[in-house]
Amino acid sequence: MANDAIMKWSATTTTVIDLTADLTNNSVAGGTTLLDNSTELMPYARATFNNPGTFGAAPTNNSTVNLYAVLQDTDGTSDDTAAPTGSDVESARFMGAFPIYDTDEEQRCSIDIDLMGIQKAYFYIENKTGQTITGSASHIYVKITPYTLTPSA
Repeated sequence: MANDAIMKWSATTTTVIDLTADLTNNSVAGGTTLLDNSTELMPYARATFNNPGTFGAAPTNNSTVNLYAVLQDTDGTSDDTAAPTGSDVESARFMGAFPIYDTDEEQRCSIDIDLMGIQKAYFYIENKTGQTITGSASHIYVKITPYTLTPSA
């Protein structure tokens, strides 16, 4: 139907997190690559967590890997403070949670997040699975693809 909302995807998917080390339970890591949304200004994004490796053992069913962002150039020059370290998310903005199920194998899941007003950000994940996520044998990824809604033709 005319004027129904359709999704318009960005031409760019950014791998915002690429970890090559294990991530222990309750630890935070990331800040690998800047998401630059300053040109397209897309208000939403699809965030995909992928652990192609395994876990130390089967994670707790319905546990999560939490996604956080630290906004950059928020007033034109300065960044939000402070970036997560170790097991502390500091003042990073909670963006969503990837649901994890109780199997010790590759897990890939996607969530839709709100980018409204976010032009640039670094992203971090917090492991709340009850197990170590094995990234040393394979990478742990988070990829983000911004999108908007537009009227159909």
